[in-house]
Amino acid sequence: MQLGSPAQQVMPCAEALDDEPIFVKTTSSPFASTRMEKYLRDNGIGTLVVTGAVAGFCVNTTVRAGSDLGFKMIVVRDAVMGFDMPDEQLSARAIFDVTMAYLKSDFAEIIESDAIVAAR
Repeated sequence: MQLGSPAQQVMPCAEALDDEPIFVKTTSSPFASTRMEKYLRDNGIGTLVVTGAVAGFCVNTTVRAGSDLGFKMIVVRDAVMGFDMPDEQLSARAIFDVTMAYLKSDFAEIIESDAIVAAR
């Protein structure tokens, strides 16, 4: 399904429910470029479950910003992706593992998707 630019493309599994707000970010963290924080606070939401791309960039920035703002951050490890940085001689696996370790050390709980499914 093509919906315009790559930034506007949506996977069917990621489509919003009828009553679900959509925040389109223009920065690494949605906290910096959307009204998501206000929405979360206005609706008493204090825990965020994070998935997506890219581990060392947007996921890292979002989780750290959310944590700094007082939100409980949970990262679904097997629902986050990364990529190699060949110019820096860094593999996606190395970047991913270090990022998850940093986030786990002080900013987020790291879980696997089966924990989300089991909690339903």
